[in-house]
Amino acid sequence: MEKILDMQQREKTGKGPARRMRRKGLIPAVLYGYKGNRNLTINAHQFSRLFEEIGEHSIITITIDGKDKTEVIVKDFQMDPVERTITHVDFLEFEKGKMLKTEIPIKVTGSSVGVKKGGILEVFIRDIEVECLPKDIPDSISLDVSDMDIGNSLHVRDIEVSDKVRILSNPDQVVITIGTPTKVEEPVLEEEIPVEGEEPEEGEKPEAETEADAKTESDSE
Repeated sequence: MEKILDMQQREKTGKGPARRMRRKGLIPAVLYGYKGNRNLTINAHQFSRLFEEIGEHSIITITIDGKDKTEVIVKDFQMDPVERTITHVDFLEFEKGKMLKTEIPIKVTGSSVGVKKGGILEVFIRDIEVECLPKDIPDSISLDVSDMDIGNSLHVRDIEVSDKVRILSNPDQVVITIGTPTKVEEPVLEEEIPVEGEEPEEGEKPEAETEADAKTESDSE
């Protein structure tokens, strides 16, 4: 069953009006359309529930003020870092049958053999730019690092996707590496052993002094 999300046109923009909207349970949004951009609001509860169900990059059917039915995807969104609630959404409208450019998140899976040896896993990019039909947009691109050893790198050109998806990112871009661990060894301090016959430093007692010697010295005072 098709899920339709109704949005409302909004005239006022800026931080002040946006805060007032959020207090009323609304989320400010922008629709980037091929016919022009529009400022909108969405019911926060309805959108959050739908977004959790379908996830990012899924196609959403919307209406604006109960009309202008169209299909969109979530282009970007912002979250409150403390309350973890969505505070703003950017939607991208598309024409059916036309290719769409978008960025897909990378998900790293598996446990690298190099990391098990003490190597350091480094991820250089978190999203890949692709081009495809809206219906073929993947939710994410999974990269399994299980076989990566210390010194190995994975580039954009190594990523495999569906033949319906074309990767636009630079093929020579490094995505993941397993770096060599760097260990700083602390210098070992050698304990100083007095040379036989050498006078001890001021305040120190000769290491060879015995309890009997100390008692003899006390009795002679």
